[in-house]
Amino acid sequence: MDRQIVERRVEALLQVRSPGLPIGLSVARPWLAIAVLLAFVSSAVAQERDPASALTEEAVVKLAVRRAPLTDAIEGEIAIEEGRGRAASAYPNPQLSYLREQTFGTFGTGEDYLLLSQTIDLGNRRGLLGEAGAARARAARSEGDAARLTVAAEARLRFYEMLYRQDRVAALKVWIARIAEALAIVMHREERGDAATYDRRRLERERAVANGRFETERAALERAQARLAALLGPGVSAPVVTGTLLPDSEPAALPALRASSRSRPDFRALGLRIDAAALDSTAASRWWVPDLRLDGGWKGVDFGKQGRAEGFLLGPSLSLPLWDQSSGLAHAAAGEARAARGRRALLESELDGELGGARAEAVRLRRAATGFRREASAASGDLLRIASAGYEGGELGLLELLDAYRGAADDALTALDMAHAARRVRVELDRTTGAGLP
Repeated sequence: MDRQIVERRVEALLQVRSPGLPIGLSVARPWLAIAVLLAFVSSAVAQERDPASALTEEAVVKLAVRRAPLTDAIEGEIAIEEGRGRAASAYPNPQLSYLREQTFGTFGTGEDYLLLSQTIDLGNRRGLLGEAGAARARAARSEGDAARLTVAAEARLRFYEMLYRQDRVAALKVWIARIAEALAIVMHREERGDAATYDRRRLERERAVANGRFETERAALERAQARLAALLGPGVSAPVVTGTLLPDSEPAALPALRASSRSRPDFRALGLRIDAAALDSTAASRWWVPDLRLDGGWKGVDFGKQGRAEGFLLGPSLSLPLWDQSSGLAHAAAGEARAARGRRALLESELDGELGGARAEAVRLRRAATGFRREASAASGDLLRIASAGYEGGELGLLELLDAYRGAADDALTALDMAHAARRVRVELDRTTGAGLP
C-alpha cells in the first residue's frame, strides 16, 4: 500500500466526529484500533520493495529468453546442424602412397613409386549437401527463435499473473483498512454508549472475512512470485513487478495479424527444412555423375650395374556409377520434404482458424474490462460516499456501510479479473502471430 494512502487513512481516522463526541477525546480502545491499523499497514509497506527495483514486462522477457541454459540448448542444436553440413561438404583428403617393386636375378630391377592422388566430385554432390546443412542450421536457428517465443509468452503470462495477484492484494488491503476505520469509530462510540455491541462484533466478523481472503490471496501471490523467479533463473530470487494489467490498445486488424503469423519463426523453419530436403534430393539425383581421380607422382627404376632411370607418373581415372548408391538419400529427402510441407500446411490452417476467434475475444474482453472499470469506479465511489455520510449522520445502518465497503472491494477485484482475462488472451494472440520477442 502506498504511504500517502496510509497517511490519508490515518488523517481521516483522526478527523472522524461522532455525535456528541468532541475531537481529541482520549479514549483507549479507539486509539488501540488505530495503532493496530498503523502496525498492519506499516508492515505491508515495509515488505514492499523499492519501486525502482521492480521488473517491467520487457525486463522479465529479456531475463527469461537470455538464460544461459536456454541459450546453450538452442546454440547447441545450431552447432550440430552446422557441423553436419560442414562434414557433408568436406572434400576427401589427398592420398600419398609409396610402392617398391623388386625383381632378382641377372636382369633383376628395383622400381620405386611415389604417388599423390586426389578425388574430385564432378557432380558437386558435396557442395549441395553442404548447402543443405547450412539450410538446416538456419532452420535450427529459427526453431530456437520459436522456442524463445514460447518462453517469452510464458514469461509474460507469469509476469501478469504476479501483477494481477499484487493488485488483488492491494485491493484487499484497502478493504481491510476501511473496515479498520469503521471499527475504530464504532469502538469509540461503544465506549461512549452511542453504539451497540452488535455493531462492533459485526465489524470484527467482517474483518475476519477480509483477513481470510487477504491471506489466501497473499499465498497465491507468493506462488506466482516463485513461478516467475523459477523462469528467470537463479539470479532473481524474489521479483517484484510493475506494469499495467489491462492492454493499452486493441490488436491490429485481422489481415495484418495473418500476415504477421506467416513470419513466425517455426513457419520459417519449416520452409528452410523443405529447402534443405530439395538440395538433398538434387544431390541424390546426380548419382550417375562419376568421380574423377587424378594421380601424379615419381617413378624410379634401378637397373643394378647398368645404372638407374627416373621419371614421373600421371593419369586420371573415373568411377563407374553402375548402381545408384544415393537411393537412400533420395528417399529420406522426399520423406523430409513431405513431412515439412504437411506440418506447414497444418500450422497454416491452425493459425487461420485461431486468429479470428482470438482477436475477437481479445477485443471483446478489453472493451468489457474498460467499460466495467469506468462504470464500477464511479458507482462504487458514490456508494461509498453516500454510505459513509449516511452512517455518520445516523440515516443508514452498519449493514449498509459494510455492503458499500464489500461492494467496492468486489468491484475492484472483478475489474482486476476482467483485466487479467483480457491480458491473457492478448498474450496468447501475440504468441500466435509471432510477436513478443525482445
